Amino acid sequence: MRLLDHVAQCTVPFLVRQKCGAVWRLTSAGDFSQAVSRCPLRFVLSDELLRVCIELAYSQRDELCSCLDLVRLPAERLWVEWSEPARREALRRVIPDYVAADAMDVERSGVLICAEGNGRSGSLRTFFLTGGEAREPLVAALETLLDLDGNGTSQHPGTVRRAGLIAVCDPQHEHLNDVLRCARFRLDPAWQRYYQSVLPNPAAGAQVIRLLISSVAFDIPMLLALFLLMATRAALVRQAVRPEPLNRKRAKLGRPPLLEHVEVSAPLFIQGACRDRENPGTARNRPRFHHVRGHIVRRHNTVYWRGPHWRGHLRLGRVLSRTVELRLH
Repeated sequence: MRLLDHVAQCTVPFLVRQKCGAVWRLTSAGDFSQAVSRCPLRFVLSDELLRVCIELAYSQRDELCSCLDLVRLPAERLWVEWSEPARREALRRVIPDYVAADAMDVERSGVLICAEGNGRSGSLRTFFLTGGEAREPLVAALETLLDLDGNGTSQHPGTVRRAGLIAVCDPQHEHLNDVLRCARFRLDPAWQRYYQSVLPNPAAGAQVIRLLISSVAFDIPMLLALFLLMATRAALVRQAVRPEPLNRKRAKLGRPPLLEHVEVSAPLFIQGACRDRENPGTARNRPRFHHVRGHIVRRHNTVYWRGPHWRGHLRLGRVLSRTVELRLH
């Protein structure tokens, strides 16, 4: 089952018992089961599209941040889901020193998005599906707030004991700061009260905050890159999945139905090459055989995608153009 089905069918509360006997009921995936079930639009990303979004988001150039004014959240209520192993593998390829936030065996991740009508701001709740026998869906203790127009507040609480919004930056990757500047993070109220009670000192609180942020912050550039590609309807293939036949069988077995969703892939990176664009009349030496990463070029309100491809000596293979023009409607 997809993560969205695990969340929709989750009914077990998340309880934590302290050694002193106190029991805390914390926000759980079950608290969002109806919201996911009633969500009018649910996307499941292919691994290939996930890698493309991460390469675009974490490119050393300013392709994504220079197009932020074109990004819109595609619906007021939206679910987006992906494979966590594929995401981590893609991040390691573009960020060699990337280290996973925790040791949990997370198989799938997803976000439930509630956007404003203009599509330029909204809130995100992040969910995880762990492996093992239980396969329990979990919800992140942090809520992410997006404001693509940069009108959000920028409080920087030093510990979890101080209320407010948390802003982050990446000093090692300056090109990401314009993207991260659009996001703020805040603790879920139930988790806020819990941490206020159990954490021994401000230093422990700051460490917890860093761990929580690292589990969700890497998703923001990836999602914004996805929404940029979604702004051009011809760029992505959407295959609706309607599990009515399977649900009829599940109903006979007394099992809950699975949810409809849309599988999203990126066909423009599968198409064959078209023509050789090297100019034989130039005095410039031919380049060595190398890989060119996919990148976006913007011309006013038209976005050109240069798909990833190999270039180099003709004896190692002819390199053909794979440029696709994406027009914003």
